[in-house]
This record gives sequence, C-alpha cells and structure tokens, in this order.
Amino acid sequence: MRRSIAAAATGLGIWLAVFAAPAAAAPHELFGISKGQPLVQRDFKKMRSTGVHTFRFAINWPSVQPNRNAHNFPDQIVGDLAARGIRPLPFIYGSPRWVASKPNRPPLGSAKKERAWRNFVASIVNRYGPGGAYWRGPYHQRHRGAKPKPFTAVQIWNEPTLPKFFPRKRTAQQYGKLVKIAHQGAARANRKVKVVLAGLTGFARPRAWTFLNKLYHVKGIKGAFNAAALHPYAATIGQFKSELGRFRKVMRRHHDAHTALWLTEVGWGSTHPSRRWPLNKGLNGQKRMLKKSFRLVLQKRRAWHVQRLFWFDWRDPTTGAGGYCSFCASAGLLRHNSKPKPAYRAFRHFTRGG
Repeated sequence: MRRSIAAAATGLGIWLAVFAAPAAAAPHELFGISKGQPLVQRDFKKMRSTGVHTFRFAINWPSVQPNRNAHNFPDQIVGDLAARGIRPLPFIYGSPRWVASKPNRPPLGSAKKERAWRNFVASIVNRYGPGGAYWRGPYHQRHRGAKPKPFTAVQIWNEPTLPKFFPRKRTAQQYGKLVKIAHQGAARANRKVKVVLAGLTGFARPRAWTFLNKLYHVKGIKGAFNAAALHPYAATIGQFKSELGRFRKVMRRHHDAHTALWLTEVGWGSTHPSRRWPLNKGLNGQKRMLKKSFRLVLQKRRAWHVQRLFWFDWRDPTTGAGGYCSFCASAGLLRHNSKPKPAYRAFRHFTRGG
C-alpha cells in the first residue's frame, strides 16, 4: 500500500513538473506592458507591485525634436520607470515637419533626411543606452540612490503594414532602408543596444508574414536587426497561434531561425463582444484570452523563440477616448479609475509566478 502511494505521489510529482515547467522557466523580463494611454504616478507604483519588468512606449521624433536645434528628451517617463526597477523599451516613430510633410512619412529620399534620422537614433541611444548621459547626471539628481535601467534595445517605427503609420509605396523596401539607417545610428552610439523591427500586424494587408518575406529581400537587412516583432491581434486563439506559426516559418525559410521574436503588442478589449468588433471579448472573455495566449506562448516559447511579450494596454483611457482602434477603449488591465479587471489578476499570476 505504501509503495502504491509512493508511486502515485511520484507520478503526480512528475506530472506537475512537466506541466509547470514552461511557466517556471520563463525569464522575469518575458512579460511587459505596451503603453497606449498617458501614465500617472500611481501607475508606476502599481506596475512595480504587479511585477512588470519592461515597459514599451513611444519616443515621438516630432515631439522630441520639433526643430533642428530643440531636444525635448523624455527624461521623466524614462526616469520614473527606471527608478521603480522597470526597464524602458522605446519604439522610435514619426518624422518632424522639418523632415517630412506628415509624421507617417519616413525620413528617406535625400542624404539630409537620412542623416537627420541616423543622428536622432544615435542621440536617443547616447542619452539612454548603457553609460548614457542621462544616467550619469539628470537621473541621479531626480532619483537619488535608484539603480539605472538603461535601454538595451530600441524598436524602429510602428506597424509599417498600416498606412496610418507608413505610406503604401514600396513599403517593405522603404522600411528596410529605414531600419538599416537606424542600425547605423544605434551602432555608432552604443553597440550593446539591440535593434528590434517594428511590430507587424498579423492579418492586416499586407499580412505580417508577406511583408516580412519581402523585407528579407532587402540587401543587408539581416545584419541590421537583432529581433523581429509581431502584433498578433486575433479573434480566436487559433488565429493567434496561426499568426505566430506563419511568421516563424518565414524566418526559418530565410535561415533566420536563431533570431528572437518579440510580441510587442498583444491584447483584447473588455467591452461587450460583437461580430463587428471581434477583438472585444467582455470582462471575463478578456481574461480568458490573456490566459490562453500567455499559456500558449509559454508552451511554445522555445519553438517560436519568443523573447518578449507585451500586453496592450495598462489602463483604459477616459470615456470617449481610445477611438483609434476597435478595442483600444477597453484594452487596459485596469479601468480608467485604476480598478483592476479580471484580466489584471490573470496577468499578475504570470508576472509574479503564480
């Protein structure tokens, strides 16, 4: 009888070890947050207690450098994150008016524009990369005793598969050139800082994997980035899985399987679901989709070589805001008043290891 009990206990232990292994093996920086709405001070404290280790946000070139001589660097958000142990991950986006007529037009087409883009990327890495000027002075003045959290990566642009972010004219070729110039600027400033491709939206047109396939045909592109990125928005978990599988298939086809994949936006809305807006799942549906997608990534993390996963968004916008996408108004883990949703508790389960 004792032998049977011992055997059963051993079998149960093996079963638990097998099924708990993916979550236990996940690195602490796997799960992060991608910013949609402005943060307030209580957000930083809440994120720290939640176990958020990485936070993705936009560095908007027109805002930082509205003219050639101005530099309104985003010291406050970088410092507020770092002082709480949260590593900032920027995606650098937009062309100022002195470079292009619209923000979504890439700084290409002349040596002058391309030099300005290269120099801007270099200035961001010089300031916030390891040993950067911000960490040596202003950061310690504002956050005395806090440990720096320098940029270890910069993401280049955002969703170039969508015309609102990138004009549809030789898109992959143009984007590839943009990345190569950005890589030159980042490498010149600090070779320790990685370059991450912009997140590609899976089922937009062109499809993420179609765009990526064309991007690989840009001469020298494989040497210009350290990680690819995907925004696998999907109505079902089956679609979510399909997007990742197709994306990785293209990477393998181009002999780039060793390169990491970052999921820099993953999310669903908590508004009442409808056929018209399939990314809205209701409060409990949002929680279920988070759990299913995160579990799937943990299960397939090594096969897909997923290095980062960022949930979009942290907190809902004010009522009536967030209309720039079908689910953005309710994608947050928290309501606008900071009250946690069911999805927040599910997210915290993963970030805190249960």
